[in-house]
Amino acid sequence: MLIREMTLQDVPAVAEIEKKCFSLPWSEQSLIDSVVREDTLFLVCEDARNIVGYIGMYLSFDEGDITNVAVAPAQRKKGYGEALVAKAIALAKERDLEMILLEVRVSNTPAISLYKKMGFEELGLRKKFYEHPVEDALIMKCPL
Repeated sequence: MLIREMTLQDVPAVAEIEKKCFSLPWSEQSLIDSVVREDTLFLVCEDARNIVGYIGMYLSFDEGDITNVAVAPAQRKKGYGEALVAKAIALAKERDLEMILLEVRVSNTPAISLYKKMGFEELGLRKKFYEHPVEDALIMKCPL
């Protein structure tokens, strides 16, 4: 397993993972626009041959905001998601961030369990945050 910063060449593979994982996936252009910004951190995880997952985080002052964590459905339960979150936390600490925030669907029990395992705490709910289907988001924070 290799975790590295996302490049523009990775965007098509990441966009395919987005389509498989989310009801409202980011477009290739949205990914490009985010990857080239200086206030973001986007990482990909590769197995021996392919990109199997990614994580994106916006950086603002002393906090990070994770936008997405996605692992291709066929590659789940192999530790890729945990490795991506752990690497993002480590890089956030290197950048002297004080906390990381994220939102997750309240029904996404596997993700919530992973985030709690990685040190995230529940803060509250954002009502009707998600569309297709409409669902509340659990707001979580990881103090660094």
